[in-house]
Amino acid sequence: MHAFNNRNKDIMEILLNETTEGNWLFRRNFKISYPLNSLWSYSNEGMPYLNPEITLLYKTKNTRKKDHDDFITVKDFLSEKQKEWLKNAIILQEPNHRWIDLL
Repeated sequence: MHAFNNRNKDIMEILLNETTEGNWLFRRNFKISYPLNSLWSYSNEGMPYLNPEITLLYKTKNTRKKDHDDFITVKDFLSEKQKEWLKNAIILQEPNHRWIDLL
C-alpha cells in the first residue's frame, strides 16, 4: 500500500506483515521468520529502522544494480549472526542468488 502527501508529493510505502507467536513472518515465504522484538534498531537520534538483514532479504527478488550496491555497502557491517540469518533466509527464498557466496 502507498500513501501520497499532496503538499510535498512524497510517497511512502506501507508494508503490512504477518506475525505469529512473537515472530515476524516473511510474506514471500512463511518458513522465514525473525523475532518480532528484534526486527528493528534505533539510530543515535532515536529513529527506528528495519534491521538491514531484513531489508536486504526483500531486495533478493529481482535484484537491481542499486540493490546489489546496497548489499555491498552494508554486508561488512553485519554481525556474524546477521550474516548467517540472511544467508539461510536467502537459501530458502532464492537458492541460486549470488549474495549467498558473498556472505
